[in-house]
Amino acid sequence: MKKTKKAVLLAILVFPGAGHIYLKKYLPAIGFIGAFAFLLSIIISSLVERAEKISQKIVSGDIPLDVAAISQALAEQSANGSQQSSFTAYALLFIWLFAIFDTYRLAKQIK
Repeated sequence: MKKTKKAVLLAILVFPGAGHIYLKKYLPAIGFIGAFAFLLSIIISSLVERAEKISQKIVSGDIPLDVAAISQALAEQSANGSQQSSFTAYALLFIWLFAIFDTYRLAKQIK
């Protein structure tokens, strides 16, 4: 398999920046990995916060222990914070796609 294909597949399938590491371009790799990990941590912390709020409501008795009621509470929670989450998700997608493009560009230059 060619070096270009390997690098691009690493960028696509593993993590943004993995292709850069394969190409020994460590500074851009650190940038992509850091930015992606930071945004991913924001999304995960937001999801954990929402889950904690709902679990506290279940424990206090505000939400009955019923699948339909919990699903409705989840839907209401996601509707409230959807703008920030969608922006962060689009930023994650942009970083990943840009990392793939940059990996391809660098691999073609190195060839």
